[in-house]
Amino acid sequence: MKRFLLASHGPLAGAMLESAALIVGKSLLASFSAIGVAMEDSTEKIHGEIERMFADFGEEDEIIALTDCCGGNITNILTEYVGIRNLHIVTGMNLGMVLEAGFSDGEASAEELAGRLRLMGQEGIRYVNAELDSGRMEDEI
Repeated sequence: MKRFLLASHGPLAGAMLESAALIVGKSLLASFSAIGVAMEDSTEKIHGEIERMFADFGEEDEIIALTDCCGGNITNILTEYVGIRNLHIVTGMNLGMVLEAGFSDGEASAEELAGRLRLMGQEGIRYVNAELDSGRMEDEI
């Protein structure tokens, strides 16, 4: 089974999950969990929270973690679990990526889905004013 973990500094991951639920409904996000870390959280505390979360997942589950930024504390700590768990980390999380994960059909491998999520995140970053000025966006409005 594929499981999704949203991880961020502060409450962003939880808020991202709540926002996605407003759009697609909570039932579509049943395989999602969120973790947010605070400045004062120790590495040991973060490890403990991750391990408690992973304890709820099956040993064979494929876990795709979407994190807020590359090089951040939560991302760095999660990388310690790559190879220990079937964990795939995609950084630069945005709402489009979370929705894409929610709508995923389960047929794609974790590697393929992680690649699609990365691409969704990249394609979702657009400078709307420039596209409107050039006429590239008129057929999308």
